[in-house]
Amino acid sequence: MNILVIPSWYPGEQGQFDGIFIREQTEALADNFPQHNFMVSHCGNYYLSISSFRKLIKSFREFLKSKSYIREHKPNLTEYYEPAVTWTDKLGGEIKNICKVHTENYLKAKNKYGKIDLVHAHVSYPAGYAAMKLKEKFRVPYMLTEHMAPFPFERFVLNGKLSGKISEPVLSADIVTAPSRYQSEQIESFGLQKSVVVPNMVNENLFYPVIRERNKGRVRFLTLTTFTERKGIYELMESILKVSKVNTDCEFMIAGTGELENYIREFIIKNNLTGRIILSVNPDRDEVMKIFRQYDVFLLPSRLESFGIVYVEALACGMPVIATDCGGPKDFVNKDNGLLIEVGNIDQICDAVNFMTMNFYKYDSQKIREHFMNNFSAKTVCSLIITLYERILKQN
Repeated sequence: MNILVIPSWYPGEQGQFDGIFIREQTEALADNFPQHNFMVSHCGNYYLSISSFRKLIKSFREFLKSKSYIREHKPNLTEYYEPAVTWTDKLGGEIKNICKVHTENYLKAKNKYGKIDLVHAHVSYPAGYAAMKLKEKFRVPYMLTEHMAPFPFERFVLNGKLSGKISEPVLSADIVTAPSRYQSEQIESFGLQKSVVVPNMVNENLFYPVIRERNKGRVRFLTLTTFTERKGIYELMESILKVSKVNTDCEFMIAGTGELENYIREFIIKNNLTGRIILSVNPDRDEVMKIFRQYDVFLLPSRLESFGIVYVEALACGMPVIATDCGGPKDFVNKDNGLLIEVGNIDQICDAVNFMTMNFYKYDSQKIREHFMNNFSAKTVCSLIITLYERILKQN
């Protein structure tokens, strides 16, 4: 098979972690199924804001600096990149150039590999919309994986009605998949087609446990996330402050990047938490994998997750997790691998930290790893994806 992957987000000049799970999934597909060819078509979306002249000039300069490229990462994995400049859809500039880029990349891939058997689009807009246009023009089927959370974004609903930018690509897709039961239910609540639940995967060869002696000092809690309100940063900081007043046997690392970085720094200084919290800003992927293996418990009080890939990365490393009942985590957090608590409940976060401080060592790291391997490893998830590809081809 020749499969063209179209992501709505992908690591590149505009962010090294944007859509990294899509890149790692595609790499895993190429590794596990060398008989198939995978081509990634993506574009840097340089948005020209008409509301801010400064942002408009900045984006346009970045667009001019960005260069198109074709990179062959493996014999069966090629990346096609072309920058695209966009502007408000009110002036007809939001999707046209994006579709043009993916059409050009489709033709480049076809010229090298021959017939493109199907397209795998990630997120209904803009990738799914572009895949729909390719289907209309070239009669190529596509599978759509919907990661958008919340589904849909607020700007895609007007007077309670779902925008055609979302509904049309979903209804036109040959198969729609969602990473969790929660996400699947959200899609169906708008009267759209039933989706197949296919969890996101984590590469078991990159995230794995290490044998080490139990830490005789404080129990170490890790939070790795983007520093945004949706990820529960405010609740996290207030909980750490509250629990630190009564529990001296725990310490925390908060790693990531985002708009609330200064808030976190100021909170640590203001509340004299420099001895309890380590802040790691913008660690690269190699650092992230090392950090996971140095900590005891993963903690993230997120407000909403369509899946929650970072929790599963922790499970891959044999770590118990503290997660919120915010969507995706309900599918995989259980009594054997962690605690599931209410969204926004600071008291429950504190109780969970105190419980884990006393009991984390009772969790069986090997058992946590086995559950991960059976459900979320690259081998398991990629096999399921290939099965769906084959189903689409039989239907067409």
